[in-house]
Amino acid sequence: MAAERRKFGWGQHKRGTAAEVAAVAAQDWLPLGDIQGGCLLRTDGAVIGGLTIAPLPLELKSARETAQIISILHAVLNGLSVPWEILSMYRPVDLDPYLNALATRVRAAPAPRQRVLQDYRQWVSSLAHSGSAVERRYYLLITRTGPEALKEHRSTLPTLSQDLERIRGLRTTLLDEALWRELIFLSFHGDKAASESIPAGLRLPPRYEDAP
Repeated sequence: MAAERRKFGWGQHKRGTAAEVAAVAAQDWLPLGDIQGGCLLRTDGAVIGGLTIAPLPLELKSARETAQIISILHAVLNGLSVPWEILSMYRPVDLDPYLNALATRVRAAPAPRQRVLQDYRQWVSSLAHSGSAVERRYYLLITRTGPEALKEHRSTLPTLSQDLERIRGLRTTLLDEALWRELIFLSFHGDKAASESIPAGLRLPPRYEDAP
């Protein structure tokens, strides 16, 4: 997780005296300015846009199809003239609704089947408690700078999505405000993603100052 934060510019702050470091607020540690038009605005002036990429199992593809997929992906990424990165994140899966449904099925099942379902439910429960039940999320993030960065993202990202979806079976989604909130939440509270809802807005902590 630390590597992802370093790539994204998170967890970095200005060096200074002990008094200056002690006075740094949470906002000063995180270069998160705002979310506008489906893009993340950093406090250093950079604008980050991107899209999610659904997993594509190459094991189900033939050798020829795999080669075509790699060729198209290489061509699309090689055509980008701005900095980009692919970010992979794990998100815990909330299995409580599924476990509750299984419990109902166990009670309604005939006796011979109850034991099989109960054993299966215990196995699913062990996965949930061990943290092994996770899904993987992929993000292609593009960084632009300059006064027209936001406008350029809005005009180029849909085309980038269409180019990637030339790969048969690949699905992409443009990052919007909700997906950005999810990504930020996963980056800092990934272990709680299965049990807590993602905040409805990008809420910065309050800044307290002594009265003059």
